[in-house]
Amino acid sequence: MSGDTTQGGTHQQLVTELMRALTDLQTASDQVDQAVSTALGLNRTDARCLSCLITRGPMAAGDLATTAGIAPTALTFAIDRLTQAGYTQRQRDPADRRRVLITASDKAQRLANQMWSQAITDTQDQLSRYTAQELQLLTDFITDQIQLQRRQAQRLTKDI
Repeated sequence: MSGDTTQGGTHQQLVTELMRALTDLQTASDQVDQAVSTALGLNRTDARCLSCLITRGPMAAGDLATTAGIAPTALTFAIDRLTQAGYTQRQRDPADRRRVLITASDKAQRLANQMWSQAITDTQDQLSRYTAQELQLLTDFITDQIQLQRRQAQRLTKDI
Protein backbone atom coordinates (compact mmCIF):
# COMPACT_ATOMS: atom_id res chain seq x y z
CA MET A 1 0.00 0.00 0.00
CA SER A 2 2.94 2.36 0.56
CA GLY A 3 3.36 2.67 -3.22
CA ASP A 4 -0.27 3.68 -3.82
CA THR A 5 -0.67 6.91 -5.72
CA THR A 6 -3.39 9.41 -4.91
CA GLN A 7 -4.17 12.90 -6.14
CA GLY A 8 -1.89 14.33 -3.44
CA GLY A 9 1.06 12.02 -4.11
CA THR A 10 2.22 8.62 -2.99
CA HIS A 11 1.16 7.20 0.33
CA GLN A 12 4.64 7.73 1.74
CA GLN A 13 4.68 11.36 0.56
CA LEU A 14 1.36 11.95 2.29
CA VAL A 15 2.63 10.30 5.50
CA THR A 16 5.73 12.50 5.41
CA GLU A 17 3.62 15.60 4.82
CA LEU A 18 1.29 14.71 7.70
CA MET A 19 4.20 14.05 10.06
CA ARG A 20 5.72 17.42 9.12
CA ALA A 21 2.36 19.10 9.72
CA LEU A 22 2.12 17.46 13.15
CA THR A 23 5.59 18.76 14.04
CA ASP A 24 4.60 22.24 12.86
CA LEU A 25 1.39 22.03 14.92
CA GLN A 26 3.38 21.05 17.99
CA THR A 27 5.76 23.98 17.44
CA ALA A 28 2.89 26.44 16.95
CA SER A 29 1.14 25.09 20.07
CA ASP A 30 4.38 25.47 22.00
CA GLN A 31 4.60 29.12 20.88
CA VAL A 32 1.05 29.79 22.04
CA ASP A 33 1.71 28.05 25.36
CA GLN A 34 4.77 30.26 25.89
CA ALA A 35 2.81 33.40 25.02
CA VAL A 36 0.04 32.47 27.47
CA SER A 37 2.57 31.63 30.20
CA THR A 38 4.30 34.97 29.69
CA ALA A 39 1.01 36.89 29.66
CA LEU A 40 -0.05 35.26 32.94
CA GLY A 41 3.40 35.55 34.54
CA LEU A 42 3.62 31.78 34.97
CA ASN A 43 6.20 29.16 34.16
CA ARG A 44 5.20 26.54 31.61
CA THR A 45 4.47 23.81 34.16
CA ASP A 46 2.16 26.02 36.20
CA ALA A 47 0.38 27.19 33.04
CA ARG A 48 -0.10 23.56 31.95
CA CYS A 49 -1.66 22.70 35.31
CA LEU A 50 -3.97 25.69 35.08
CA SER A 51 -4.95 24.74 31.54
CA CYS A 52 -5.88 21.24 32.72
CA LEU A 53 -8.10 22.68 35.46
CA ILE A 54 -9.79 25.13 33.10
CA THR A 55 -10.51 22.56 30.40
CA ARG A 56 -11.34 19.57 32.61
CA GLY A 57 -12.68 21.14 35.80
CA PRO A 58 -11.76 20.56 39.44
CA MET A 59 -9.41 17.66 40.19
CA ALA A 60 -7.72 15.99 43.09
CA ALA A 61 -3.99 16.70 43.18
CA GLY A 62 -3.04 13.18 42.08
CA ASP A 63 -5.36 13.36 39.09
CA LEU A 64 -3.98 16.76 38.14
CA ALA A 65 -0.40 15.47 38.36
CA THR A 66 -1.27 12.59 36.03
CA THR A 67 -3.20 14.78 33.58
CA ALA A 68 -0.48 17.45 33.48
CA GLY A 69 2.27 14.82 33.32
CA ILE A 70 4.27 16.05 36.28
CA ALA A 71 5.54 14.50 39.50
CA PRO A 72 3.24 14.86 42.53
CA THR A 73 5.99 16.62 44.49
CA ALA A 74 6.41 19.22 41.73
CA LEU A 75 2.64 19.64 41.61
CA THR A 76 2.49 20.70 45.26
CA PHE A 77 4.77 23.65 44.51
CA ALA A 78 2.86 24.48 41.31
CA ILE A 79 -0.46 24.55 43.17
CA ASP A 80 1.05 26.75 45.87
CA ARG A 81 2.31 29.22 43.25
CA LEU A 82 -1.00 29.19 41.34
CA THR A 83 -2.98 29.70 44.53
CA GLN A 84 -0.72 32.55 45.62
CA ALA A 85 -1.22 34.20 42.20
CA GLY A 86 -4.99 33.88 42.60
CA TYR A 87 -5.44 31.37 39.75
CA THR A 88 -6.46 28.32 41.78
CA GLN A 89 -7.98 27.39 45.09
CA ARG A 90 -8.20 24.29 47.21
CA GLN A 91 -11.71 23.14 48.13
CA ARG A 92 -13.12 20.16 49.95
CA ASP A 93 -14.79 17.65 47.67
CA PRO A 94 -18.53 17.87 48.41
CA ALA A 95 -18.86 14.14 47.72
CA ASP A 96 -15.98 13.18 50.07
CA ARG A 97 -15.01 15.77 52.67
CA ARG A 98 -11.64 14.04 53.25
CA ARG A 99 -10.59 14.77 49.69
CA VAL A 100 -9.34 18.15 48.46
CA LEU A 101 -10.01 19.38 44.93
CA ILE A 102 -7.98 21.96 43.07
CA THR A 103 -10.15 24.37 41.09
CA ALA A 104 -9.43 27.20 38.68
CA SER A 105 -10.50 30.52 40.20
CA ASP A 106 -13.01 32.89 38.64
CA LYS A 107 -10.03 35.14 37.80
CA ALA A 108 -8.38 32.30 35.86
CA GLN A 109 -11.64 31.47 34.07
CA ARG A 110 -12.09 35.12 33.00
CA LEU A 111 -8.51 35.36 31.72
CA ALA A 112 -8.86 32.08 29.84
CA ASN A 113 -12.04 33.32 28.21
CA GLN A 114 -10.31 36.56 27.16
CA MET A 115 -7.33 34.71 25.71
CA TRP A 116 -9.06 31.74 24.10
CA SER A 117 -12.56 32.83 23.05
CA GLN A 118 -11.48 33.85 19.53
CA ALA A 119 -9.40 30.70 19.04
CA ILE A 120 -12.33 28.56 20.20
CA THR A 121 -14.71 30.33 17.81
CA ASP A 122 -12.25 30.00 14.92
CA THR A 123 -11.70 26.30 15.65
CA GLN A 124 -15.44 25.62 15.86
CA ASP A 125 -15.88 27.37 12.51
CA GLN A 126 -13.07 25.27 11.02
CA LEU A 127 -14.50 22.02 12.39
CA SER A 128 -17.98 22.82 11.08
CA ARG A 129 -16.66 22.03 7.58
CA TYR A 130 -16.14 18.36 8.50
CA THR A 131 -18.68 15.56 8.52
CA ALA A 132 -19.38 13.58 11.68
CA GLN A 133 -17.38 10.69 10.22
CA GLU A 134 -14.40 12.95 9.49
CA LEU A 135 -14.56 14.45 12.98
CA GLN A 136 -14.53 10.94 14.45
CA LEU A 137 -11.50 10.06 12.32
CA LEU A 138 -9.68 13.20 13.47
CA THR A 139 -10.58 12.53 17.11
CA ASP A 140 -9.38 8.93 16.87
CA PHE A 141 -6.14 10.01 15.22
CA ILE A 142 -5.40 12.69 17.81
CA THR A 143 -6.29 10.35 20.69
CA ASP A 144 -3.95 7.71 19.26
CA GLN A 145 -1.22 10.35 18.86
CA ILE A 146 -1.61 11.43 22.50
CA GLN A 147 -1.10 7.86 23.66
CA LEU A 148 1.86 7.42 21.34
CA GLN A 149 3.48 10.64 22.63
CA ARG A 150 2.92 9.61 26.25
CA ARG A 151 4.53 6.23 25.59
CA GLN A 152 7.45 7.97 23.92
CA ALA A 153 7.88 10.30 26.89
CA GLN A 154 7.91 7.30 29.23
CA ARG A 155 10.50 5.53 27.09
CA LEU A 156 12.72 8.60 26.98
CA THR A 157 12.36 9.24 30.70
CA LYS A 158 13.19 5.62 31.50
CA ASP A 159 16.29 5.71 29.27
CA ILE A 160 17.72 8.86 30.86
